[in-house]
Amino acid sequence: MILLNPGPANTTETVKRAQLAEDICPREVSFGDLVRKVRRQLVEVVHAGTDYEAVIFGGSGTAGVEAAISSVVPEDGRLLVIDNGAYGERMAEIAAAYRMPHHRLELGVGAWPELERIEAALGAAAYSHVAIVHHETTTGMLNPVAEVAKLCRARGAQLIVDAMSSYAGLRIDVAGEGIDYLVSSSNKCIQGMAGISFVIARKELLERLPVIAGRSLYLSLRDQHRFFEKSGQMRFTPPVQTFYALAQALEEFFAETGEGRYARYRACFDALDAGVRELGFVRLLPESMLSRILTAYVEPDHPRYGYDLMHDRLFEKGFTIYPGKGAKKATFRLANMGAITPEDMRSFVAALGATMKEMGVDRLYSGGAAARAKGPR
Repeated sequence: MILLNPGPANTTETVKRAQLAEDICPREVSFGDLVRKVRRQLVEVVHAGTDYEAVIFGGSGTAGVEAAISSVVPEDGRLLVIDNGAYGERMAEIAAAYRMPHHRLELGVGAWPELERIEAALGAAAYSHVAIVHHETTTGMLNPVAEVAKLCRARGAQLIVDAMSSYAGLRIDVAGEGIDYLVSSSNKCIQGMAGISFVIARKELLERLPVIAGRSLYLSLRDQHRFFEKSGQMRFTPPVQTFYALAQALEEFFAETGEGRYARYRACFDALDAGVRELGFVRLLPESMLSRILTAYVEPDHPRYGYDLMHDRLFEKGFTIYPGKGAKKATFRLANMGAITPEDMRSFVAALGATMKEMGVDRLYSGGAAARAKGPR
């Protein structure tokens, strides 16, 4: 099965087999050594150097985002959330769940985050922190994180970046771009298995984090970091087998090299996008906004077209696609992350063309929105 959904992504056989490690108690020194190595390598992926530390949690990517937001915004702080998609909205929901002073700069799904609007928002109130999604997988938009970081530095605000589906898939220079906290997970472009999230943080900020009353016990960035530094162990039972898979995925990332992976993903995008558009589909976003890790395509306005039917027929052919979410036009989304090749993308394009013929809608596209938008399956 070739996965073109926004994650989890395809993994290699060697990553899958890494989970078949001999059973071990996670309190053993050897497992602590494995976690320490993984933490170091996670930082190396984003060129962060010794000024940054990776703090790891068992949980999905949202657990890492919640850990960052709930742990770093102090009681007398205020968070500005830049929201141009479902995952920006989710960060605002996390802040609201903790009754944290915050403002959601709601730009609209698929809207470009204009720096003038962000600067105006930063000037309208005092903010201790700003949160933004790097690659907003709602639409496939790559947000201008480095430029937002400059605005934050000018205002003395710390920047939290959700890099869930860009980490290890696009070049990120955490220190050079001025990112204070970067969050991702084990199951997307790093090509591990789902179940681990992590926050890569400036060490000086991490060591100064205060105890904040009424915040999370399990997701405390401060306590998780200090416990491991003191004992060499995770505070709570970790997903042991998933750690072995992540360790293998990191080894494979460095063997491929970052530049090699970015180039492969770009070649996958080129093969996928050229073929899908040749069939007549239209992108939601203009070229300048694309991440080239995931692309949203407008659903065709045709009486015989239906997303569910297209999905199910492609699934039978060995491909998983994903519905759109929240955009002004009805879309479906295709990702090109994971252990895949340009040849896999060309095979998908052939399967999509065959599916369109079976549905009786091949090469009959107007580029308009579908009659009704479909939510997640």
